[in-house]
Amino acid sequence: MRSALAAVVVGVVVGVALASGGAASALWTASATLTEQVKTGAVGLTAGTVDGLQADYSGSTRSLTAPWTFTNSGTVAATYSTRGSLSSGSSADLAASIAVVGWPVSAASACTSTSTVGSGSVSGTWSAVPNLSGTLAAKASATWCLRTSIATSSPTGRVNPVLTVALAAGSWTATPQDRRIVQNNTIVPPQTAVCRTDGEAYAWLDFDPSTRATPTRYATYVGSTRVSNNEQTGDYPHFAFTRDNLPKDPFGDGLIGVDIRVMVDGQPTDLMAVGTLKVVYDQYGTRNIQCG
Repeated sequence: MRSALAAVVVGVVVGVALASGGAASALWTASATLTEQVKTGAVGLTAGTVDGLQADYSGSTRSLTAPWTFTNSGTVAATYSTRGSLSSGSSADLAASIAVVGWPVSAASACTSTSTVGSGSVSGTWSAVPNLSGTLAAKASATWCLRTSIATSSPTGRVNPVLTVALAAGSWTATPQDRRIVQNNTIVPPQTAVCRTDGEAYAWLDFDPSTRATPTRYATYVGSTRVSNNEQTGDYPHFAFTRDNLPKDPFGDGLIGVDIRVMVDGQPTDLMAVGTLKVVYDQYGTRNIQCG
């Protein structure tokens, strides 16, 4: 009697299992889905903006700086990494000429336009964007300082970089996040000034001012030091250089690079032209300025 009852019970269980294949399948599917949710939920990524890089190079603005913060909002430690690319419409020549450097900082407030590049820095260009990487504990954040800078020879144009950050822990991954940037360079590359001499004592630097309004004022600099010749304006501005306005102290001897800059309210702005002079001594030991 007991054996017969056991057989009935077994039969009922097997029958239920076989008859409810759809429900069992649904239960298994639900379990698998839950497992996948746990996997993707174990790591979570939050990335800040890079609004400080969304600007143009113009006037005296030749570099842009912005912090970029990543947060692991998940429940396990994970590794983050970034990559960069250029979207359509970007000038390849301009992208290759814009330097990109990044370094880790303790907080976003430590990333300003005057901040010095710190240890652990990585560098490249918008054509070959440096990779930022590191490990984040659960709920932890990391901040990098990013700075982009144009070169004196950078052409005018536009770049549309895309920065992408990803976060992963083994097979667990968070959805990557993109930050799209647009930068325009409106600063025309400087001309090479034409140098001519007038005897052995001094030299002149000339350039073409036709891209500027006639009243535009210009002055000359060696580095950040103003040369003590007069500001020039008009259709044919030119500058004379002698031992008096290029003394040995502070300008030294040998080759001297001279910048011709646009002046606005008495302050130097755009670099209009560059020239090279040199110091020579005659047979009497007199110091003279000639073309470099």
